[in-house]
Order: sequence, then structure tokens, then C-alpha cells
Amino acid sequence: EPMPCTPGLWRHTSRKTTFTLAVDDFGIKYFKPEDLEHLLATLRKHYTIKVDRKGQNYCGLKIEWDYKNEYVDISMPESIPKALHKFQHPPPKKPQYAPHTWTPPVYGQKVQHAIPPETLPILDKKGTKHVQSVTGTFQYHTRAIDPTMIVAVNELASEQAAPTSKTIQKCNMLLDYAHTYPDPKIRYHASDMCLHLDSDAAYLVQPKARSRVAGHFYLSNRMPKNTQTPTPAPNGPLHTECKTVRNVMSSAAEAETIGIFHNAKTAVPIRTALEELGHPQPPTTIRTDNSTSHGILTSTIRQKRSKAFDMRIYWIKDRIKRGQFFLFWDRGKNNLADYFTKHFPPKHHRQIRYTYLHPPSSHVNRLATRARVC
Repeated sequence: EPMPCTPGLWRHTSRKTTFTLAVDDFGIKYFKPEDLEHLLATLRKHYTIKVDRKGQNYCGLKIEWDYKNEYVDISMPESIPKALHKFQHPPPKKPQYAPHTWTPPVYGQKVQHAIPPETLPILDKKGTKHVQSVTGTFQYHTRAIDPTMIVAVNELASEQAAPTSKTIQKCNMLLDYAHTYPDPKIRYHASDMCLHLDSDAAYLVQPKARSRVAGHFYLSNRMPKNTQTPTPAPNGPLHTECKTVRNVMSSAAEAETIGIFHNAKTAVPIRTALEELGHPQPPTTIRTDNSTSHGILTSTIRQKRSKAFDMRIYWIKDRIKRGQFFLFWDRGKNNLADYFTKHFPPKHHRQIRYTYLHPPSSHVNRLATRARVC
């Protein structure tokens, strides 16, 4: 029967067998060989099936298990080469270490001018279709394997309805980046299967005074109950959120609070799926680097002139009081969601690739090592 709260997740009423079903791919979790044979025998009565007992392929993902060292590597080795062949994009003359451009900050500038709106002509139907095709092609790869592309893909998605020649340049930069890193892998280490997340927001970084929120969701060990500043062991991202907020935020604190609210809502069905898979969840830790948001949501700061985001505040405050989430403040440099809210220079991309993706591509080993030192 299907699980009551998680679409695509099924269970047996009397056996401990659970499985996910995505189109015609089954991912089966079982504890006894006879339980597996029971399910396979039932399927063979109605369908022609192939069985991969080592669990090396699922939904286009290549899965490499290392039970001795307690980790698993996930990759899609054919995804990038197929995409580059599809668009007939040639290799760059020099390696491209960033998926998007960045603007160096001007320190000491008293007046910050808004970025003027685009005045370039909109592309024809063929150019628009190309931008939409690039965005759609990299969506699954970005979500499944390489989250370092997600900010660039998010920006292209916001422009694909009315792209310009500048949008084409962004597409080409993303394709050059894909050429430089054609074989990313995510490594997941064994843990207590407890969900943790880092939440961050960037205020007024998008056109029309919009803000961007991001979340880094990962599985790690259970934290001690008396810890005020938990430090979960880092792990590969289970899910990466990168979203442009539709409404205009009135302050950086409001943007950060909206980010916490959005990421907490995203975490609820993930918590439910983990519990239905047999992994009870303690309060999910949320790391934020904004002391004002932390103070309002934990009731250590009195809310006065912040009624604009009242409903979102009280939703997450209620969940914190119920013990579903534990919100704590930590320094910005420790917040892994920060990377997905801004445009960083190339050296930061090399450093974050070493943090998120393992092992690095063979031809950038030296650069990854240097970035780790930085």
C-alpha cells in the first residue's frame, strides 16, 4: 500500500519491505532475502522486470557503494557529455571555474545605485527556445548531482520568458563551466539519518528589488539535547533550495525570516518521508547567520515594526515551540546555504566544489587542493 504522506513511497502491511516507484524504476529497502523474493515474484506475475541486486542504477543515477568505508558516491557520468553534444558547444579555450559572472563589491561607497533595467532587444523564437532548452536540460542534473550550478540555472529560468543577448552569454558561461567539470560526484557518508539544514537569504540581489533564499539540506548524526550551537558533521546535500522571493522584502531580517520559513516548510515532507522509512526524527536543526531573525523567532527580541511578515513568523515560531525544529545562530562562514544566494568569484566556486562534491575532477585536483587551503 502507498505511504499515507509521501507520494511514490510504498510499504508492505506485514513485512518490513518499503520501496520507491519512479515511472518504471524501483528502489527497494528490505531486511530479509525472502521479503525481496516475495515482492519480485509478485511483480513477475504481471510484468517483465530486470533486477539490479547491487543497486548501482536508479533514475539515471550511477550509485557506487563502499560498505567497508561507509559511504556511497552518486554520479551521472553521461549527463554532461550528452548535454554538450546536444548543444554542440565547443570546449572553452581556458577552463571556466565559475558558472556565472560576479560583480566585485565597492567598499566605502556611500550611495548604492540600483542596476538599470535591460534595454537589449528580446531574442527571436529560436534564441528563446535555446535558452529554455539549456535551462530545462540542466535542471535535473543540478538538482541531482551538481548544486553549484543551481544559482546560474535559477537566474536563467527567471529570464527565459524574455531573454536577450546577455542571457545567451550566461548560457555559454554555464556550458563552459560544464565543460570544465564534466564528471561531478556527491559522496554521502553513513549517519544517524537525522535531517539538518542551513538557511540563508540575500537581500535585494534580484531585479525589481527581489531577494533570493537558499537552503542546504543534509543528513547527519543526532545532536545532544543540551547543545545550544549544534555542529552536525557535514555530508553531501540531500536537497538544495534556491528560490527568488516574489514579494519585495522590507528589510534583510525579513528576507532571512522568509528564508527560514520557506526552508522549514520544505523540510516538513522530508522529515515525514524519513520517518516513514523507519528513521525517527529529533527536532531538525536550522542554522541561520542573522541574529535579528533568530531573536524574533526564539522570542528573545520583541517584535514591533515587523508586522509585514507576521504569519510566517508565527508559523515557524509555533513549530519551534512544538519541538519540530531547533533554530540556532552561527557565524556566516559556517553557513553552507550562503553560497546559493550570491554570485561569488571563481576561487569560492573551487572551494565550495571541494566541500559539496567528492572526488573532484581529475584535471582540477591541484586547484581543489589549493582552494581547500584557502
